Amino acid sequence: MPESHKAERRRKQKQNAAAGIGDENGRIPVRIKTEAPIAKCSECQQEFKITKTNTEVRLHSENKHGKTVAHCFPEAEAISAELQKAAASTGGKKGKDAKTGSGKGKKAGTDDLDALLMAGVAGGPGAKKKGKK
Repeated sequence: MPESHKAERRRKQKQNAAAGIGDENGRIPVRIKTEAPIAKCSECQQEFKITKTNTEVRLHSENKHGKTVAHCFPEAEAISAELQKAAASTGGKKGKDAKTGSGKGKKAGTDDLDALLMAGVAGGPGAKKKGKK
């Protein structure tokens, strides 16, 4: 009976560890993810992960403190610029979005959905329901 993918991966990791390749578990360094950089808010000392878009950081600084990202997280802009540069150099998008390249995202059909919702709330065009009298 052939070995499973899990057993094959473990066998390769043991061979790598014996040969001195990779880390102590035999994992190849390219496949090991680096931890996301974390920054503290200068106002309330709450920690946030720094991402390429800094969505959570921006929302926190604007909504909780009413200040800019640069005031609450001075190092966030530089770190996110580095992350964007690294993503651009590695190839950018992967998966389905890279092939289609539509760029529309989730908001593509919201107009249609809003119209459908309004028609349902209004009871449709000229449709009045009569109940028991």
